[in-house]
Amino acid sequence: MAEEVQMTAEGHQRLQETLDKERQRRDDAIAQIAAARDDAMDLEDRNLETAQIDLPSMEARILELEDVLARAVIVEGTPEQDGQITLGSLVVLRDDEHDRELEVRLVSAVEVDALAEGATQVSEDSPVGQALMGRRVGESFEVTQGERQLRYTVKSVG
Repeated sequence: MAEEVQMTAEGHQRLQETLDKERQRRDDAIAQIAAARDDAMDLEDRNLETAQIDLPSMEARILELEDVLARAVIVEGTPEQDGQITLGSLVVLRDDEHDRELEVRLVSAVEVDALAEGATQVSEDSPVGQALMGRRVGESFEVTQGERQLRYTVKSVG
């Protein structure tokens, strides 16, 4: 049996929307290829060539998204459970070196979206994500990123 992929409900919804968009892009490319073949005898049409080149990568992306969504298990961060940080938790961290606070959401690797609005998403398999998992308010931890040693303190979990 294929390995389950844990993710938040928001991440699942975002991936489903991405899949729908990719399917529409593929359908548009197929229609463009069919129209170009019907309208032109000149097979050197650049739109036709571009669509034919893009189609395999679209198909691969669709298959990848379908696979992830088929194996998805939706989990929600439940900070009420002993105040522990879990997948989906919204966490306020204090960056001890720079004396500033950061708001992050712990998510699975497949749902990280660099363009997402709101809290910065931290993948559960990143160094910070691994260090966050299971921590509670007040706990401090260090993470090595490149040649730097970063120190954070958990200020709140929600």
